[in-house]
Amino acid sequence: MLGAMGNAAVLSFPVKGRAQTAFNFITPFTFSLAFAPVIYADAAGYYAEEGLEMNLQAGKGAALAAQMTIAGQMDSGRTGGTNYIVSRVNNNAPLISIATIAQMSPFYVLSSKNNPVETIADLEGRTVGMATLGGSMEGTLDLMMTGAGASPEKVEKVKVADSASSFALIEAGRAGAFLGNTSSMVMASSARDDVAVMPIDDGMPGQVYVARPDQIAENPDKFVAFLRATHRAAKEIVTAEDLLPILRTIGEKHDVSGLKNTDTAQKDLRANAQNWASKGEENILRNVPEVWERAVGLLAGAKLIDKAVPATDLYTNDLIDRAAKA
Repeated sequence: MLGAMGNAAVLSFPVKGRAQTAFNFITPFTFSLAFAPVIYADAAGYYAEEGLEMNLQAGKGAALAAQMTIAGQMDSGRTGGTNYIVSRVNNNAPLISIATIAQMSPFYVLSSKNNPVETIADLEGRTVGMATLGGSMEGTLDLMMTGAGASPEKVEKVKVADSASSFALIEAGRAGAFLGNTSSMVMASSARDDVAVMPIDDGMPGQVYVARPDQIAENPDKFVAFLRATHRAAKEIVTAEDLLPILRTIGEKHDVSGLKNTDTAQKDLRANAQNWASKGEENILRNVPEVWERAVGLLAGAKLIDKAVPATDLYTNDLIDRAAKA
C-alpha cells in the first residue's frame, strides 16, 4: 500500500537555514527513559538537523495517544502493539504502524516475594494495578491470560500510576500485583529487595509508532525525517558504552523521571535499549514480519480480533528502510 508511495517520494535532506516543518508526537505516559529515542533525539538536536520542529507531548494512556493521532492532533504516537492491532482490525482505525520500537512487551508483573506471581495464571483472584484500563497493558494481560487458559474476568483491575511508588500498594495489601513498564520495574527493583519480577513475553510487537496513511501520503518525507532522527538516537543509545553523556543531554532539556539517581537511570536506559535491539540491531525500529504474522495468529486464536487479516496490511517498513539507509 505504501510501497509505491515510498519509492516515488524523493528524500529530502536538511539544509542549513531552511524552514522547519512541524512534527507532533505523543508518548503514552509521562516522560520516562522508556521513551528515550524520541526524547534524546529532540534534546540532542537530531530532529532539528532533519528540518523538523519537534513537539513532544506526554499522554495519559496508550489508547489516548492513538486517538489523538487518529484525530489529526498528532502526526504520530506510541501505543501498544496488541492494542493497535485490535483497534485496527475490529474498529477499522485509520492507522498504520510505521515502526516497532519495543520489539517485545515492555511490561513486567511486579509482586511481593512473600506472595509472588510465578505464572500469568497466578493473577486469577488478585487485584492488579496498571497505568490505564482499556489500553495496551490491559490488552497484554487479557491476551496472556487467555493464552494460558486463565480468565481475565477473574482479575480485579485498578488504575494506578506507572511508577515504582505503586509497588507500595502491594505492600499495603491493596493490590496483589502491579503491571509496570521497564522503567518502573528497574526503579522498584533497585529501591528494594522484596520485589518479585516476572517478564511478559506475549509474542506481540511490544510498542509501535502509528500514523495515519493519508497524512503519510501527503508528506512522506516528513515521516522519513522523523524516523531517521529517532533511529539515529535509538542506535546511539543501544551501542553506547557510556550512557551518562546521553542521560545528561536528555536532562538538559526534558524533565524525565528517574534521572537523579544516575546508577538506576543507566540500568533503566540499558534495559529499555536491550528491548529495542532484541531482534538484532539491524531491526531497530523495523516491523519484523515474523513477529507480526505470529501476532495476528495469536490474536485470532484467542478471539481478540474479529478476523485474521494479512499482517502486511497492518504495517509498513518503507519509511524506516529509507530512513535507516540514509
